[in-house]
Amino acid sequence: MHHAALILSAAAAVLFSGPAFADTCRTLASLDWLLGQWVADDPRSTIRESWTARSPTTWEGEGSEASKADPSKASHEDLRLVVMSDGVYYVAKVAHNELPVSFRLSECADQRFAFVNPAHDFPKRLDYARVGENRLQVRVSDGADRGFTLNFVRAPAPPAGTEAVLAAEDARFAAMVAADPDAMRRWLADDLGYVHSTGRVENRKQLIDAIVGGQLRYLSIEPSERRVNLQGPTAAIVQGIVRIQVRDGDQAVDFPARYLAVYGLEDGAWRLRAWQSLRLP
Repeated sequence: MHHAALILSAAAAVLFSGPAFADTCRTLASLDWLLGQWVADDPRSTIRESWTARSPTTWEGEGSEASKADPSKASHEDLRLVVMSDGVYYVAKVAHNELPVSFRLSECADQRFAFVNPAHDFPKRLDYARVGENRLQVRVSDGADRGFTLNFVRAPAPPAGTEAVLAAEDARFAAMVAADPDAMRRWLADDLGYVHSTGRVENRKQLIDAIVGGQLRYLSIEPSERRVNLQGPTAAIVQGIVRIQVRDGDQAVDFPARYLAVYGLEDGAWRLRAWQSLRLP
């Protein structure tokens, strides 16, 4: 399991007592080397963690773990670093917990920082340490001997255009869940061929009509693993794993799927031209 999935075994309020923070522990400035994407790879799974600055007081993060033996066993978590009046907090939320859990920044010096929550059962402490230019160690512990360490390396910057493709895919997923016909027309190409995991094939009009008409109701579409291959300046292929919750007629289903998506750049927008998915066990 990803470290935050272990971290969030139960929700708890944050209680902290100790010496006053240094001024540098009240801002995100000293943590800026954490921004970007990090990967921890071992024989069993691949763990990813990424951080993006949304404002001087809020960073958004994402964490995921994909099993190498069974790609359908994938987890995802939403992370935040937030500056509040009394300090900086690390906030993590996973699907199986109703509420997020928070840890307060207690130390931040010499390329190291620690978040603590003494009231939590396990862990009570998260230690982040920069190792050289492109390595990161995360120690998850009870504040003493019990715990484990994850070793991350900084992921290379994505090729130009890759982020735009994924942003277009995210926008298209959101349009399908919202059943917004205008948004779907923006992100679906005129010559779309859409192959559902059941084998049913629909064109652009048929797909939009089915979603808007309620015969096909997407409740959520959540990717957990994606790889973009740019095929020149106007074409891209995305291979990934996605979890889909959908109501097809009277039947509600929830399943992971492996998919292949083909995008074309038209009028400055990446539009889906082909989609094919296969349900995983």
